Amino acid sequence: MTKSKNLQQAPSGIYFLRIQRNGKDRRISLKTSDFDQAQFAAQILHATLSNMKIDPNKIKDWTLETTDGGNIKIKTENNDEDRASALEAVKIIVDGRQAKDTYKSTIQSRLTKTLGEAILEYTPFLEKSDTALKTKRMAESTLSDLAKRLGGSFNMHLLNDQIIEDKWLDPRLKNVAKTTAKRDLTFVRGFVNWASDKKRKYCPAPLTLTVEARGENWDYYSVNDLKLIFDNLPNETKEAWQFWIPLIGLFTGARISEIASLKVESFIEKNGIKAMRLEGTKTEASNRTVPIHQDLIALGLLDYVATRHNSRKIYLFEIKNHNQNGAGATASKWFTKFKRNIKLGGDRKVFHSFRPTLVDHLRQAGVDFEARCQFVGHDSGGGVHNKIYGRNELNLTIIKNEVVDKINWQKYCGWLPDLIKLKEKADIFIK
Repeated sequence: MTKSKNLQQAPSGIYFLRIQRNGKDRRISLKTSDFDQAQFAAQILHATLSNMKIDPNKIKDWTLETTDGGNIKIKTENNDEDRASALEAVKIIVDGRQAKDTYKSTIQSRLTKTLGEAILEYTPFLEKSDTALKTKRMAESTLSDLAKRLGGSFNMHLLNDQIIEDKWLDPRLKNVAKTTAKRDLTFVRGFVNWASDKKRKYCPAPLTLTVEARGENWDYYSVNDLKLIFDNLPNETKEAWQFWIPLIGLFTGARISEIASLKVESFIEKNGIKAMRLEGTKTEASNRTVPIHQDLIALGLLDYVATRHNSRKIYLFEIKNHNQNGAGATASKWFTKFKRNIKLGGDRKVFHSFRPTLVDHLRQAGVDFEARCQFVGHDSGGGVHNKIYGRNELNLTIIKNEVVDKINWQKYCGWLPDLIKLKEKADIFIK
């Protein structure tokens, strides 16, 4: 609906209705600087006054005020009859047309849009964006968590920084690292920015809430930690993936999502070297092919791969996938429970701790920086030396000889996994 010539805006920004009748000029303040609310107020008048008698001479001074819930409250010194006549006069004088029900319905829907409805409407918009697929899934999972905490019926018009902080961010920070909460807040912010766009106005304004977080380092595993994990692994695992994922993590330092999402075709042989392709999603360098450590071969990892191949399976493990982190989410939850069961203490000791522990092992074994970066999927830097004089990756033979063959836990910390006991358990999963 276009603005009526009788609906005007004062220098202060407040909208008012200007009425001229019988030589008299009256201004009716709508007490809002929002054009849609002012239009909505006018339409409410139109809808309310359909059957009233008109007596313009009874018009007195009165004002409109918006109250909670978008209702309209009328203040007047006149009695009810005078008020009714005054409102009817406004209806006729503003533009003499019937209220546009469609416009009224649109504004009402903006004021009553629920969080659940808005998320459903936002999802196709997100899917059409150029955002990476994994990021889309994390965003959808984050918004699902937001709806769970606030309730799907939460009124979007009440959504603001304080609500997000109190009802979602503070509880989330009790369960995840600040860096994770900071990432997830960007998904919420993108959603609220979309919802507060002038085309929608489902909520009053974009979010300004931020989380200050620096990169957090996970603790290394001590020799006692490693012994505790792998001495208990055979008795604490019921599924093949529960058994193999920690072992692969020990000898590769791979992220849990990379291991959990391995496919049967990820295992290859090239130039006589048995290797696995790890499909990383974090950086370009995280996509890599690494030789398989001899201890993993001795334990029967490739025999297990063969059983999956013979069964025509696509994925190496039977793990339930989740939107946010694929199969890695299920594996992470299990490892957290496993850690608790074996009484492995320390909040900073998680599955990811295999990664810095192995990197430190390689560093102390004298492994070249570029080689260990390639092996664990880290970016080795963007200096001139690397960009111009190191265009190609190191081949598998070099990675096997200079990295994988130097992984020796006995030399690093005086501990070795009990391969005999572990092999007994591994054989159970080979069918």
